[in-house]
Amino acid sequence: MKVLVTGHAGYVGSLATSVLTEAGHEVTGLDTGFFAPCHTEGMVPVDPARTIAKDVREVTAEDLAGFDAVLHLAALSNDPMGDLAPELTAAINRDATIALAEAAKAAGVKRFVFASSCSIYGAGNPDLLLDETAPVNPLTAYAASKVESEKGLLALADATFAPTFMRNATCYGLSPRVRTDLVLNNLVVSALSTGEVKLLSSGLAWRPLLHARDLARAAAAILAADAATVCGEAFNIGQNDENHLVRDIAAIVAEAVPGSKVTFAEGNTIDPRSYRVDFGKFASAFPDFRFLHTAASGAKELVAALAGRTTPQDLTGQRYVRLARLKHLLDSGALAPDLSWRGERDTAPLTVKRDRVPVAGPSITQREVDLTAEAARTAWFENHAKYNLRFEAMVAEQTGRKHAISLAHCTSAIHLALAGLGIGPGDEVIVPECTWVATASPVVQVGATPVFADIDPVSWCLSPASLAAAITPKTKAAIVVDLYGGMPDWARLEAIARDAGIILIEDAAEAIGSRFRDKPAGAFGRASVFSFHGSKTVTTGEGGMLVTDDDALAERVNILRDQGRHPTSRALITEEVGFKYRMSAMQAAMGIAQMERLDELIARKRDIFRFYAENLAGTPGLTLNAEPAQVFNSYWMVTAVLDPKVGLLKQQVAAELGAEGIDTRPFFYPLSWQPAFRDQPSAAGAATRNPVAYAISPTGINLPSGYNVTRDVAARVSRALKSILQRHARRAA
Repeated sequence: MKVLVTGHAGYVGSLATSVLTEAGHEVTGLDTGFFAPCHTEGMVPVDPARTIAKDVREVTAEDLAGFDAVLHLAALSNDPMGDLAPELTAAINRDATIALAEAAKAAGVKRFVFASSCSIYGAGNPDLLLDETAPVNPLTAYAASKVESEKGLLALADATFAPTFMRNATCYGLSPRVRTDLVLNNLVVSALSTGEVKLLSSGLAWRPLLHARDLARAAAAILAADAATVCGEAFNIGQNDENHLVRDIAAIVAEAVPGSKVTFAEGNTIDPRSYRVDFGKFASAFPDFRFLHTAASGAKELVAALAGRTTPQDLTGQRYVRLARLKHLLDSGALAPDLSWRGERDTAPLTVKRDRVPVAGPSITQREVDLTAEAARTAWFENHAKYNLRFEAMVAEQTGRKHAISLAHCTSAIHLALAGLGIGPGDEVIVPECTWVATASPVVQVGATPVFADIDPVSWCLSPASLAAAITPKTKAAIVVDLYGGMPDWARLEAIARDAGIILIEDAAEAIGSRFRDKPAGAFGRASVFSFHGSKTVTTGEGGMLVTDDDALAERVNILRDQGRHPTSRALITEEVGFKYRMSAMQAAMGIAQMERLDELIARKRDIFRFYAENLAGTPGLTLNAEPAQVFNSYWMVTAVLDPKVGLLKQQVAAELGAEGIDTRPFFYPLSWQPAFRDQPSAAGAATRNPVAYAISPTGINLPSGYNVTRDVAARVSRALKSILQRHARRAA
């Protein structure tokens, strides 16, 4: 079907074009270009191959010739914009819509899908769910324009022309041209950039919510339906259980941005626009349609995409606020008072173009390239294991271990360590609160129960006292993480484990090259594991290693990593169900080249930390990674933890650094807080039992630590960080 999408360069239009194209339609876009430059930071919109740069008020039947359908999204598309000039809202949203439909019908277009709005219900009875037969009660120029447009379009319906009205709920979610003038999106950006989920009203109004991509998918479903069944029909688009009080939306956002808090603006009032909507008609008409998003998942999606990429100004600035964009174009003279272009369209993207500083990155020389290519040419047949064995021998020598087994990734190494030790249902495994989830996920995967223990306030690694307190008769093992290249007090941990008769597994994923009392990371516990992910000190692109002195464990892991087949067996016979966790020869070859440079790489990491330490020395309220007397820290990731008294959350710091072109990572969230682990028995009360983890995590942030960080780059990051702290201190004063 040939489909014209009006407003293709808008918030929903930027998604609709891709959704319809994926559905097999030939899509053309039509747009004035008012909001075309409003790119979401970090995203580049992909517009249709064919576009028409035209105001909907100027479209003729000739423009519409050859199209099978129109998806009409273009409008002054919310209440504040509608109130800018109510007469223009009527002209663009009502008169132009009806004229567009008349021209489409004259051109032989058969289908016309109109984006209306649930806001036409205005102030509905909160005790009722309003279906499509409910009285409309528009309270704004925008809502009134939708009501009048529906009436005008309905008058055109006949056997040759099928208009359909999508009364969509309030949209939210990520788009290549995102908006922050929509309630959930606004609250997410507020939380990320200020730490406050700030409500300007009492939050007692009802709003139904709908992800913008689900709206686009609903439009595609309507276009795929028989025209006669949807001709002249109005459909509320959304889900019944996605009707929310605004203050409940705020709570959902606060849950998605840990450490943020819900606040109310001084003098807030009750919003008269309040309606709960029944979406049963659409569900009945399209029984196979499934909404993919909820407010909770949409909030998390936005947090993942926008953390470190928004500022407080994005709550009111022209990039993300449509009314602010229009006012800018009017004030600059680019638009006439009737919102028509006076000259050349302003098409320059509003995103800030600057060299970004990535948070991590490898050091790859010609040696890595050459050896990997050599493996690609030669690591076959009798040489298939040559590079893996050599890489394993290098890691075994580095750690002083008897066995080293190369694997697909570090997660598989933890999984095989647990499985090889026979840990499973009924067993408890202690893990530190603050670490990547892959430390704990394999515990659940083998059927055991993770028990979350606190971290040390200096090393940020597992606290010996917390380990001792967490041991029960069911405890079989503890996984000890060398966090960010730091090392815990292994002497105390080993003594506690020995007295309790439990196994220690060292998660040295981030710590190759670090030492505790001149004993290298990887030399502790029954087994140790490493990661060679692309962000790590030594990389194979992706990959891991398990090292151990335990002959029986090594043999068991070798069997389990290769589908349960003994490594000496050449028959295709498996003794038990195992896993496919082998590392490729090309990865191993890269690992060899990296291990040849290990001393150089560690020295470089320590230089990077020194650059930051020198630049940030004396900064009040800020602590960097520790290196106690008995520890040699490889400083995989330089980490800054702010004193809670400073009053800045890691999301706020990430947002402001991100606006300066500096990428960061948050300090690991407590595992017991993570949705994946909240149902674990030890998650209950963990925040009280593990106060250090819950105190440090909200204000900790990983600074750029890739090998591209020079003295000048570290100085740039440090200046930006100190400036943020100073600005915040002035505001607080």
